[in-house]
Amino acid sequence: MLSIEWIPRLVALDLQWFVELAMDNLLWVFLLLAITFIYNSNKFSLRNFLVIVIMIFSTVEALGNVGIVILVGSFLFVYYIVEVILVTFTETVPGFQGKIPFVLTIYFFVMLVLYNLGVF
Repeated sequence: MLSIEWIPRLVALDLQWFVELAMDNLLWVFLLLAITFIYNSNKFSLRNFLVIVIMIFSTVEALGNVGIVILVGSFLFVYYIVEVILVTFTETVPGFQGKIPFVLTIYFFVMLVLYNLGVF
């Protein structure tokens, strides 16, 4: 019920709760910051960051009763976000520019192994 819980906290200006939420989920905070940075032409925008966070919270809240969709959805979310980061990285580094399919193939097999080991 995270989508509903933050509203009274915001009205009460309970900043400690928001700081604890961010510190407990540092991986997601940095992933969402990276998404905002990449999709906003290498600039950070607080407005876009908040839109992405609210979109993800509302999606997770709406699909909360489905179960397996959340597990597969979170894996695909991480997979595609990291893939966008890898493609951007390989396009900007001169040594990797001709090796984008190779890098993405290696990335696919690494994620396949990690998923089967139960990391996600």
